[in-house]
Amino acid sequence: MFLCPACGLAHEPVEGGLETFTPVTVRPTTELAASGPVRHLAVWQVAVKVDAQVDSAWERIRRVVSPAEPHVYVPAFSMIRPVVQRLGLSLTEAQPELVAAEGPPGSKSRRPSLVDGEAAERADVPPGDDARDRAAGPVTPVVLGRRDARVLANFVFLAVESHEKHELHSVEYQLEPTGEELFFLPAVWDPRYMRESSWRLLLREFDGLVA
Repeated sequence: MFLCPACGLAHEPVEGGLETFTPVTVRPTTELAASGPVRHLAVWQVAVKVDAQVDSAWERIRRVVSPAEPHVYVPAFSMIRPVVQRLGLSLTEAQPELVAAEGPPGSKSRRPSLVDGEAAERADVPPGDDARDRAAGPVTPVVLGRRDARVLANFVFLAVESHEKHELHSVEYQLEPTGEELFFLPAVWDPRYMRESSWRLLLREFDGLVA
């Protein structure tokens, strides 16, 4: 998928040409200070219709966010299984409130005030880091499209259902994706956050994970 850095429009190859749409840049809502350059992670928010067991993890999430409907979140910036699983699991369990920011991701007009001066301009990737998991600049690439998000929504859903289980069991469910929206979530790289694949999301729902 191609992202225009000037206007922020995304262009996805489809049969017969390109489909153009506007992704949503999310502003930080964390109440904690952050250090290091802020990057924006491409994540699909997938609307789904789910028929699951009454005692399932999904039904518990649904009761918490009611009357709204929960979404499944599929990271779009990596094809590495642990990244998709861990970050997708964390976001789907948290069901964060995403507040839109102005301007395309990475633009100076919407740079978070948590980042000062030249820190946000740096595009360095420390030696040894996997470039497939991290972006060199302020915005990650988008390597998973809508069709991928629909397929991987099942993978993330099963990760949610099995997260707190201590033994293997079958999961009876039906999941039908009904729509997708691309978001760019603010985050900083911190290897201490293993559960989120070393990304600290700058959203209030994740402040409790910070010591």
